[in-house]
Amino acid sequence: MRRLLVIMQALLLTVVAAALAPSANAACSSCQGEQNWDQTASNFLQGITQEDTGGGVVRTLTPQTERAKSPFLSQKNDASSATTSSATQSSNATGAAAKNSTPAKNDGPQRSASQALVLVPVESVNGSGIILDISPNSTEYIPGAISISYTNFLNEGGALKSVSEMAEVLGDAGISQDDPVLIYGECQPCGGGPSAATYVYWIMKYLGHQNLKLMDGEIDSWVAAKLPTVTTPSVLQAKNYTPTLKPELLATYEYVLSGTPQIVDARTSMEFEMGSIPGAVNIPYENVLTGKRIKDEAALRQLFSSLAKDRPVVVYTNTGVKASMVWFALETLGYDARLYSWQNWQAQQPRLNIALRKATADPNPAKTGDVVRLTLVFAEENQSSNAAVSLTSVAEDTNETVLTIKGCATCGFGSPQGFADLTSTGGVVQIGSGTSAKAASSDNGFKVSASVISPSGAQSGNVIMKRVSGDEFAGIWNANVPAGLYRVDVAASAGEVTKTFPDVLEIKVETGKYTKLGN
Repeated sequence: MRRLLVIMQALLLTVVAAALAPSANAACSSCQGEQNWDQTASNFLQGITQEDTGGGVVRTLTPQTERAKSPFLSQKNDASSATTSSATQSSNATGAAAKNSTPAKNDGPQRSASQALVLVPVESVNGSGIILDISPNSTEYIPGAISISYTNFLNEGGALKSVSEMAEVLGDAGISQDDPVLIYGECQPCGGGPSAATYVYWIMKYLGHQNLKLMDGEIDSWVAAKLPTVTTPSVLQAKNYTPTLKPELLATYEYVLSGTPQIVDARTSMEFEMGSIPGAVNIPYENVLTGKRIKDEAALRQLFSSLAKDRPVVVYTNTGVKASMVWFALETLGYDARLYSWQNWQAQQPRLNIALRKATADPNPAKTGDVVRLTLVFAEENQSSNAAVSLTSVAEDTNETVLTIKGCATCGFGSPQGFADLTSTGGVVQIGSGTSAKAASSDNGFKVSASVISPSGAQSGNVIMKRVSGDEFAGIWNANVPAGLYRVDVAASAGEVTKTFPDVLEIKVETGKYTKLGN
């Protein structure tokens, strides 16, 4: 019996040991994780790179620092992204790296033949000529890539630089008009996405560059494909860049007004509802994207199904940067598309080019019951050097007419001094003269009024101001009001164009000197 018990204990120990011992064929979880990285990382990156269109927090991290903050992404980065500090890597290094790496499976949009002509998958970047990273403040680059932030093409106010200045930016970076160029990059602080890349693509197309392509993805796509990055860009010898403008890619105010093009407002639906160019249809820019990539051709054709192929299309957003994504999508489908901006449209609307130089009240302080004379003196408003906005400045258009009547800024609006010819040429109310002058009706005469506002915010009086001489206007306000501090707002109008001047004057009203006695 004892012998049998010993045998049974031995058998039990053998079974337990076998259960605890690792199998030679058992799968390694970390190995499985590496094997399944391609699909998992693709799904993860797809999730974190959706463009925020709901006004949420905008990510300000670069792709490299964002991956570093994520243990999941940093494991991949450490395992498969070799980072160097060389500033002079050639595009051959990119090709060698691509050949020695195993690219991840591309599960993004399927490209048609027309899209494949301009959208280059990350695994095929080698041999694409000059690689241009347009990201601002980038911290990692494709080996061999040069760097020109898309902001280098803009002035401080966000307007495009002149043609000669943009050509100089490209030439100084080592690009000539005949070089094949592949563009990639994004503006992380702007919310990410390909808008900065498509904008530079449009700029170079406008300058007449022919051999131009975009990488179908961003730096995160490159890293997800297990391809290396470097921490500094390459530097090329400067060249001469000779532009050959293609003005048909840029819409002008007159062209938009002509009724010829179909107009697409690519801003958000909320912005569209707040005001848009008459006749525009709303196709928000995010609708052309799948994550951070342009949708496939079938999806785009469905999106643009309401647009006729035999009519040109004008696309606009506030500055035109994000509109460039919609423009690019239309371009790949063969539409005659042009870029425009909401800023330019607003700047071109008629406006009074006058300033209020002086406003007085007499007496001031006044007593309750006094007759107060209000006097206003106007002058021509100085034109700002930043008057040109956004896309218009690229054409170096100087055809901006300003209100100029020597010695009298407000004369000509239905007054004895002359007549007004109200137009929106150049976006400013224009004063006609000579044979082009028209007799002004009472509707388009220059009118000035002053509203007197009580300490409680209610209107205490509306004074119609009359021209005294030249740019001087006067009116009478009866201060039959309680004591207090009153402010004056002024409105000047010509036809349907109105300009307001708030809080131009304060009038102190004190208790009257004499008190009316009863019977």
